Amino acid sequence: MPAKLAHEDRAAFKRCRRAWDFGSHGRRNLEPAVAVDPLDTDRAIRDALAVYYYPGMWDWSRGIVLPLVDQALQRAVAAHSARRGEPAPSDAAGRYGRAKRLLHAYFDWAPEVERIAPVLVEADFDVDLADPDQPGSGLFTPSGENVRYRGRVDLLSVDQHDAYWIVRHRVVREWTPLDELVRDEEAVAACWAWEQFYLGMEIAGTIHNEMRLPLRSDAEPERPSAAPERGGVAQHEGSGGGRSVPQHRRLYAMANEPLVPERVIHDTGPLFRRTWIRRTRAEVLGAGRQLASEARAMFATDIEVYPSPSRAACRRCPFSAPCVALYEGRADEADAVLASSYRPRPDVELVEGRLGGVTWSMGRGAAPPRFSGTDR
Repeated sequence: MPAKLAHEDRAAFKRCRRAWDFGSHGRRNLEPAVAVDPLDTDRAIRDALAVYYYPGMWDWSRGIVLPLVDQALQRAVAAHSARRGEPAPSDAAGRYGRAKRLLHAYFDWAPEVERIAPVLVEADFDVDLADPDQPGSGLFTPSGENVRYRGRVDLLSVDQHDAYWIVRHRVVREWTPLDELVRDEEAVAACWAWEQFYLGMEIAGTIHNEMRLPLRSDAEPERPSAAPERGGVAQHEGSGGGRSVPQHRRLYAMANEPLVPERVIHDTGPLFRRTWIRRTRAEVLGAGRQLASEARAMFATDIEVYPSPSRAACRRCPFSAPCVALYEGRADEADAVLASSYRPRPDVELVEGRLGGVTWSMGRGAAPPRFSGTDR
């Protein structure tokens, strides 16, 4: 069985090793027995956008697509309640209404700036990590398991120049500073992982599609007099044999980009901001090496586990009670709290059949190649 690594575990390791030790898949793998799970507006909107950007419907009229998007948003709210086994939250209708208004305002704004065609939505990847000290060899744990990095991209898209971009949708309270977007480790690692997952495809960069929840002082966005169509790059264009490419990589359709492309481009509206960040080869390859180096440290047998207290992280940490007990030297009480108030975290499997749910690239005809030595 491979040793699995997800971005959430990597981020937890770098934020606080004690919380990582409690919750990581490769460690104690615990979660609260009674989860505090407020309605995730960000997740619900991303589910709806997966339908909006579904490649097979990209050339359809918005009059056909938008009702399907609204249904996806409703399903996301209902699925949240079903996961908790409880009735919908008392404010679920209000949250759904606000999310729907935000989405429809986005659908009015996006056609003005759309310069992409969707390729895959909610696409999973699962790749072997390379040993940073032995090029061409896989990274293994001390017990002999190969280490695999898995994740999901909100949208893989292609622009008018036949260049590929990874898109991240996020609902935010305020715009993310540019330097944070440039240093988005998850996004850049996804660029590296996707190129290993789908050999022959080069990712030009990342697009950060932010949707800001309106403040009380914000005026209601003006609706256009005539509803715009969806804009963007049409799927049926003849360039390279059409742009609907979920099933095959058009290796003969090479990117034809500007000679001096801009590093960062902003498309901004009252409640929306789309930031294009072109990633260099050094950035992408460096992300893969750094990921492997951190993974090696995480799976080492002599890893030291210690807390990293901070006001922001500790306030939201689900493991604050056992952590405080350990901090005060009450190890037996911490073990009792973990046994009574936490449960094993279920494994998240890649589900084929849902949007994007494939365990390897559908267009290659085979699973991704393995590094030498992975049959140990």
